[in-house]
Amino acid sequence: MSRKKNTCLADNPNLTLTRAEMEIMNYLWAMPSGGATVRDVLACYPEPQPAYTTTATFLKILTQKGFVRAEKRESDGKTFFFRPLISRDEYRRRVLSDVKNSFFGGSVSSLVSFFVKEESLSKSELQELLDMINA
Repeated sequence: MSRKKNTCLADNPNLTLTRAEMEIMNYLWAMPSGGATVRDVLACYPEPQPAYTTTATFLKILTQKGFVRAEKRESDGKTFFFRPLISRDEYRRRVLSDVKNSFFGGSVSSLVSFFVKEESLSKSELQELLDMINA
């Protein structure tokens, strides 16, 4: 892989994923083995699949950003195995915290109010929210 120094998520918790990077991370998070090769990731895509080199480039970028660790496996020769360095839940927490702080002045109630108004929640979804609040 690259000799470029990885960006550390701990040093920059505001790093975000592009749509294409998020798609790959979703595939990695879903892997039962906790990671995947480029070919494993490609197998997750519907047809037409992206090019091998495109997927490998995105995995390299994710490694440089510090979201993924690339490791060579003895049994696979030159093949890299990519493992997420952040869980889906941790990434979700970081992104939603950033949205809350950037767009809603840090107010959870403003964030929730926005979704209640903008998402046209059903009565059952509203009841679910009320149940969570009252719990």
